Amino acid sequence: MMALAVAMAAGSAPVVQADTLKPFDFFGRLFGPRDPNAGRNPFLLFPGPPPPSQYQPQRPRRIAPAITEPPMPAVVIQPKDPKARKILVVGDFVADGLAWGLDQQLADEPKLAVIDRANTGSGLAREDYYDWDKSLPDILNQEKPDVVVVALGANDRQQLRVGNQRYAMHSPQWEDVYGKRIDGLVDTLKVYGRPFFWVGAPPMRTSAISADMAYLNGLFKARVEPAGGHFVDVWNGFVDDNGQFIASGPDVDGQVRALRAGDGINFTRAGRVKLSFFVEREMRQQTGIAPGGIDLTPSASQESRIEIGPDGRKVLVGPVISLTDPLPATSKTLAGGGEPAMPASDSLQYKVIVKGDATPAVAGRADDFVWPGSGGAPAAASAPVAPASALPAGAPALGAASSGAVKAN
Repeated sequence: MMALAVAMAAGSAPVVQADTLKPFDFFGRLFGPRDPNAGRNPFLLFPGPPPPSQYQPQRPRRIAPAITEPPMPAVVIQPKDPKARKILVVGDFVADGLAWGLDQQLADEPKLAVIDRANTGSGLAREDYYDWDKSLPDILNQEKPDVVVVALGANDRQQLRVGNQRYAMHSPQWEDVYGKRIDGLVDTLKVYGRPFFWVGAPPMRTSAISADMAYLNGLFKARVEPAGGHFVDVWNGFVDDNGQFIASGPDVDGQVRALRAGDGINFTRAGRVKLSFFVEREMRQQTGIAPGGIDLTPSASQESRIEIGPDGRKVLVGPVISLTDPLPATSKTLAGGGEPAMPASDSLQYKVIVKGDATPAVAGRADDFVWPGSGGAPAAASAPVAPASALPAGAPALGAASSGAVKAN
């Protein structure tokens, strides 16, 4: 029984291994064994992080240094005249920045208003995303702009999809399809009949992207200028003397500023204003729209609109004229007045204007052609007689009849 009790007691009590017992040192004998949990926070429910040696080393990420844009406050846009000339800007994200820069440049000109209709993610390569050839006629009909500015191409470094076919950039098929899409926009602008300016794609930081932008500029210029448009080359404004991309450079005032964002693609505020400077300069030279200048651009008709015929051709349809309304200037009634009273039949006005008779001659006037004169024979004109005080002593009066010869002294 004694052995069973000892066994039961041993089963209910924790068994301490002999090798875990350590001999007490001096302090152990004096104060007892040390608590293994001593020094720990009793309120800490979870253990702390593992020691640094257990972390996997991570390589630091290399982040391109962002260009800090210097403070450049935006100019307050002054109210525009209701009859101000409209400058429509269409295109991709470059066009969006360009519209902002033009608005800043023309902030103090009430006769010039900028309309931004850019689609930042659009281009000519993805008609499934946004079809400019179909959208542009509607935009022109809605806005009735006097000048159109186009900036496209920055998003077009990709393959073209035509049905189930895929064409890589620079391939003959890609160039043929892309060129036809440029022709579609140029044809719309040509039919619209207003001055239009196609802004060339700018250089980019990566040399491969810049080469593609230069390739697109060649396609744009070859189609815009023969159609009567103006190609605006902005390339040299964003490269150095060696033709290399620059992120910082002189702005429109000659101050060195950050012109491009850290990605080497987008523009800072100063870059947008500089981009618009080249467009504004070309636009003023070609159209004359400037303060104190001669405006060579007639106002756009508010009635004309672009329509696409059944054959797909675009035509500019003018204002609708009624066939039953009276033609202009056919009414005899002046605006705001009644019917004019007819002159009397015996009046001079009636005889001269209505019947066409000549006006009666006035005796002695240059138009009196009656011979002899209507007043009878003209009287002999008598010479004026000088006063006696003005004649020398002994001189006969002028006009007096003299008899005989003049005696010589």
